[in-house]
Amino acid sequence: MALVAFGAIGFGLMPLFARTAYADGLPPLSLLSWRFAIAFLCLLPFLRQMLAARRDMAVAVIAGAGYMATMFFYFLALQHLTVALTVLILFTYPLFTILIGWLVFREKLTGPNAIAALLVLIAAILILAPTGLGDHANLLAVGMAFIPPLAYAVFMHVAAKRLSTMTIPVRLGGVFLGGLLAMLLLGVIMDGGIAVPATPIGWAATVALAIISTVGALGLLLLGAPSAGAERTAIAGASELVTALIVGAVAYHEPMEPMMLAGAVLIVGAILLAARSDKAVADPPRK
Repeated sequence: MALVAFGAIGFGLMPLFARTAYADGLPPLSLLSWRFAIAFLCLLPFLRQMLAARRDMAVAVIAGAGYMATMFFYFLALQHLTVALTVLILFTYPLFTILIGWLVFREKLTGPNAIAALLVLIAAILILAPTGLGDHANLLAVGMAFIPPLAYAVFMHVAAKRLSTMTIPVRLGGVFLGGLLAMLLLGVIMDGGIAVPATPIGWAATVALAIISTVGALGLLLLGAPSAGAERTAIAGASELVTALIVGAVAYHEPMEPMMLAGAVLIVGAILLAARSDKAVADPPRK
């Protein structure tokens, strides 16, 4: 649980590193390109293993390119919305995960999962209520912020049904390489090229995003989750939401609206409820 919690804290620090890099003048696509380039370089010691699993690497690269390309909208939304609102919208992914599993993959919709989906839906309504959005919310940015949780839900099903059979270096290496290729392509098309951090602070934020919030966070999550189990992973994983909310409040003095706070509580409850349901299915009662 401690490994998962520290990994989740690493994910929760992403808004801090991203906004620091933005203040240095680095555009989102350039930041993400450097993020995945540095992350992939960290896995070069496993290059021979990745080259030996070419078919798995190809699948991971395609999955990583598709999902990481949509994460661009998360970092773009951070330029226009508060950290709290952006992260809370991201955490609506359990709703999309449950619905996609039920509607697309014909998975059984259990009672706890149905209740969890309803809780996330209520949370989204509270978060997106006028009092939750605030007076100056950018509705286009709100729409963009919903793209990553939808894509993450699809990615979770792909990861569970295909990527889970791969070794960790192949899985991460393919996803990072796919993200790098997608960001480079989008950066050239949309920005005309990839910018370089202008100051040591910009470089520090970029490297921290890659090492702490990408390689370290994912590595700790993958190490801790199998031993922790679904329920404990969900409990510890909620550290990401808490960390991001603290970052917004402390680093950027963002107020936490009561509606948004209520939405956060419902989302954490939904994650725990869904995790208990998964655990019950995976671990039947002993006689």
